[in-house]
Amino acid sequence: MLYCSCPEYEGDGWYYVWSQKEDFDILQTKRARRCCSCKELIKVGAECLTFDRYRAPLSDVEERICGEEVELAPYYMCIKCSEIFLNLEELRFCLDITYDMKKYLEEYWELTGFKKGGVNAKGSIQTGTDADKLPDEVRQEN
Repeated sequence: MLYCSCPEYEGDGWYYVWSQKEDFDILQTKRARRCCSCKELIKVGAECLTFDRYRAPLSDVEERICGEEVELAPYYMCIKCSEIFLNLEELRFCLDITYDMKKYLEEYWELTGFKKGGVNAKGSIQTGTDADKLPDEVRQEN
């Protein structure tokens, strides 16, 4: 579900924090990795977003060893999901990187009245696979 703001951490129990790199990276691991969103394989050498992940320590011993944050293995996001993520994040939506970005996009389309391949509620032309089914006078305005 799309949220306009992220919930505040109350300080009870555990929490996860992630941070993304500024731009796309090339996957430079020894093996392919799964996209954290859509679960598709990302091949070595392909472009992706990398998310560094941390969590709060679960015990006093872990806190003494690791400090205030415990580093976790990074998550990777494929180029298709990354594009959706970056665009929705730019609109200031709070997103869960493990949720399917395509579902977030569909929810955003539903909220905004976007109709793939047609004219939306505001009268704007939308491009898509069904754009050729529009009347000629509407297509010419595009």
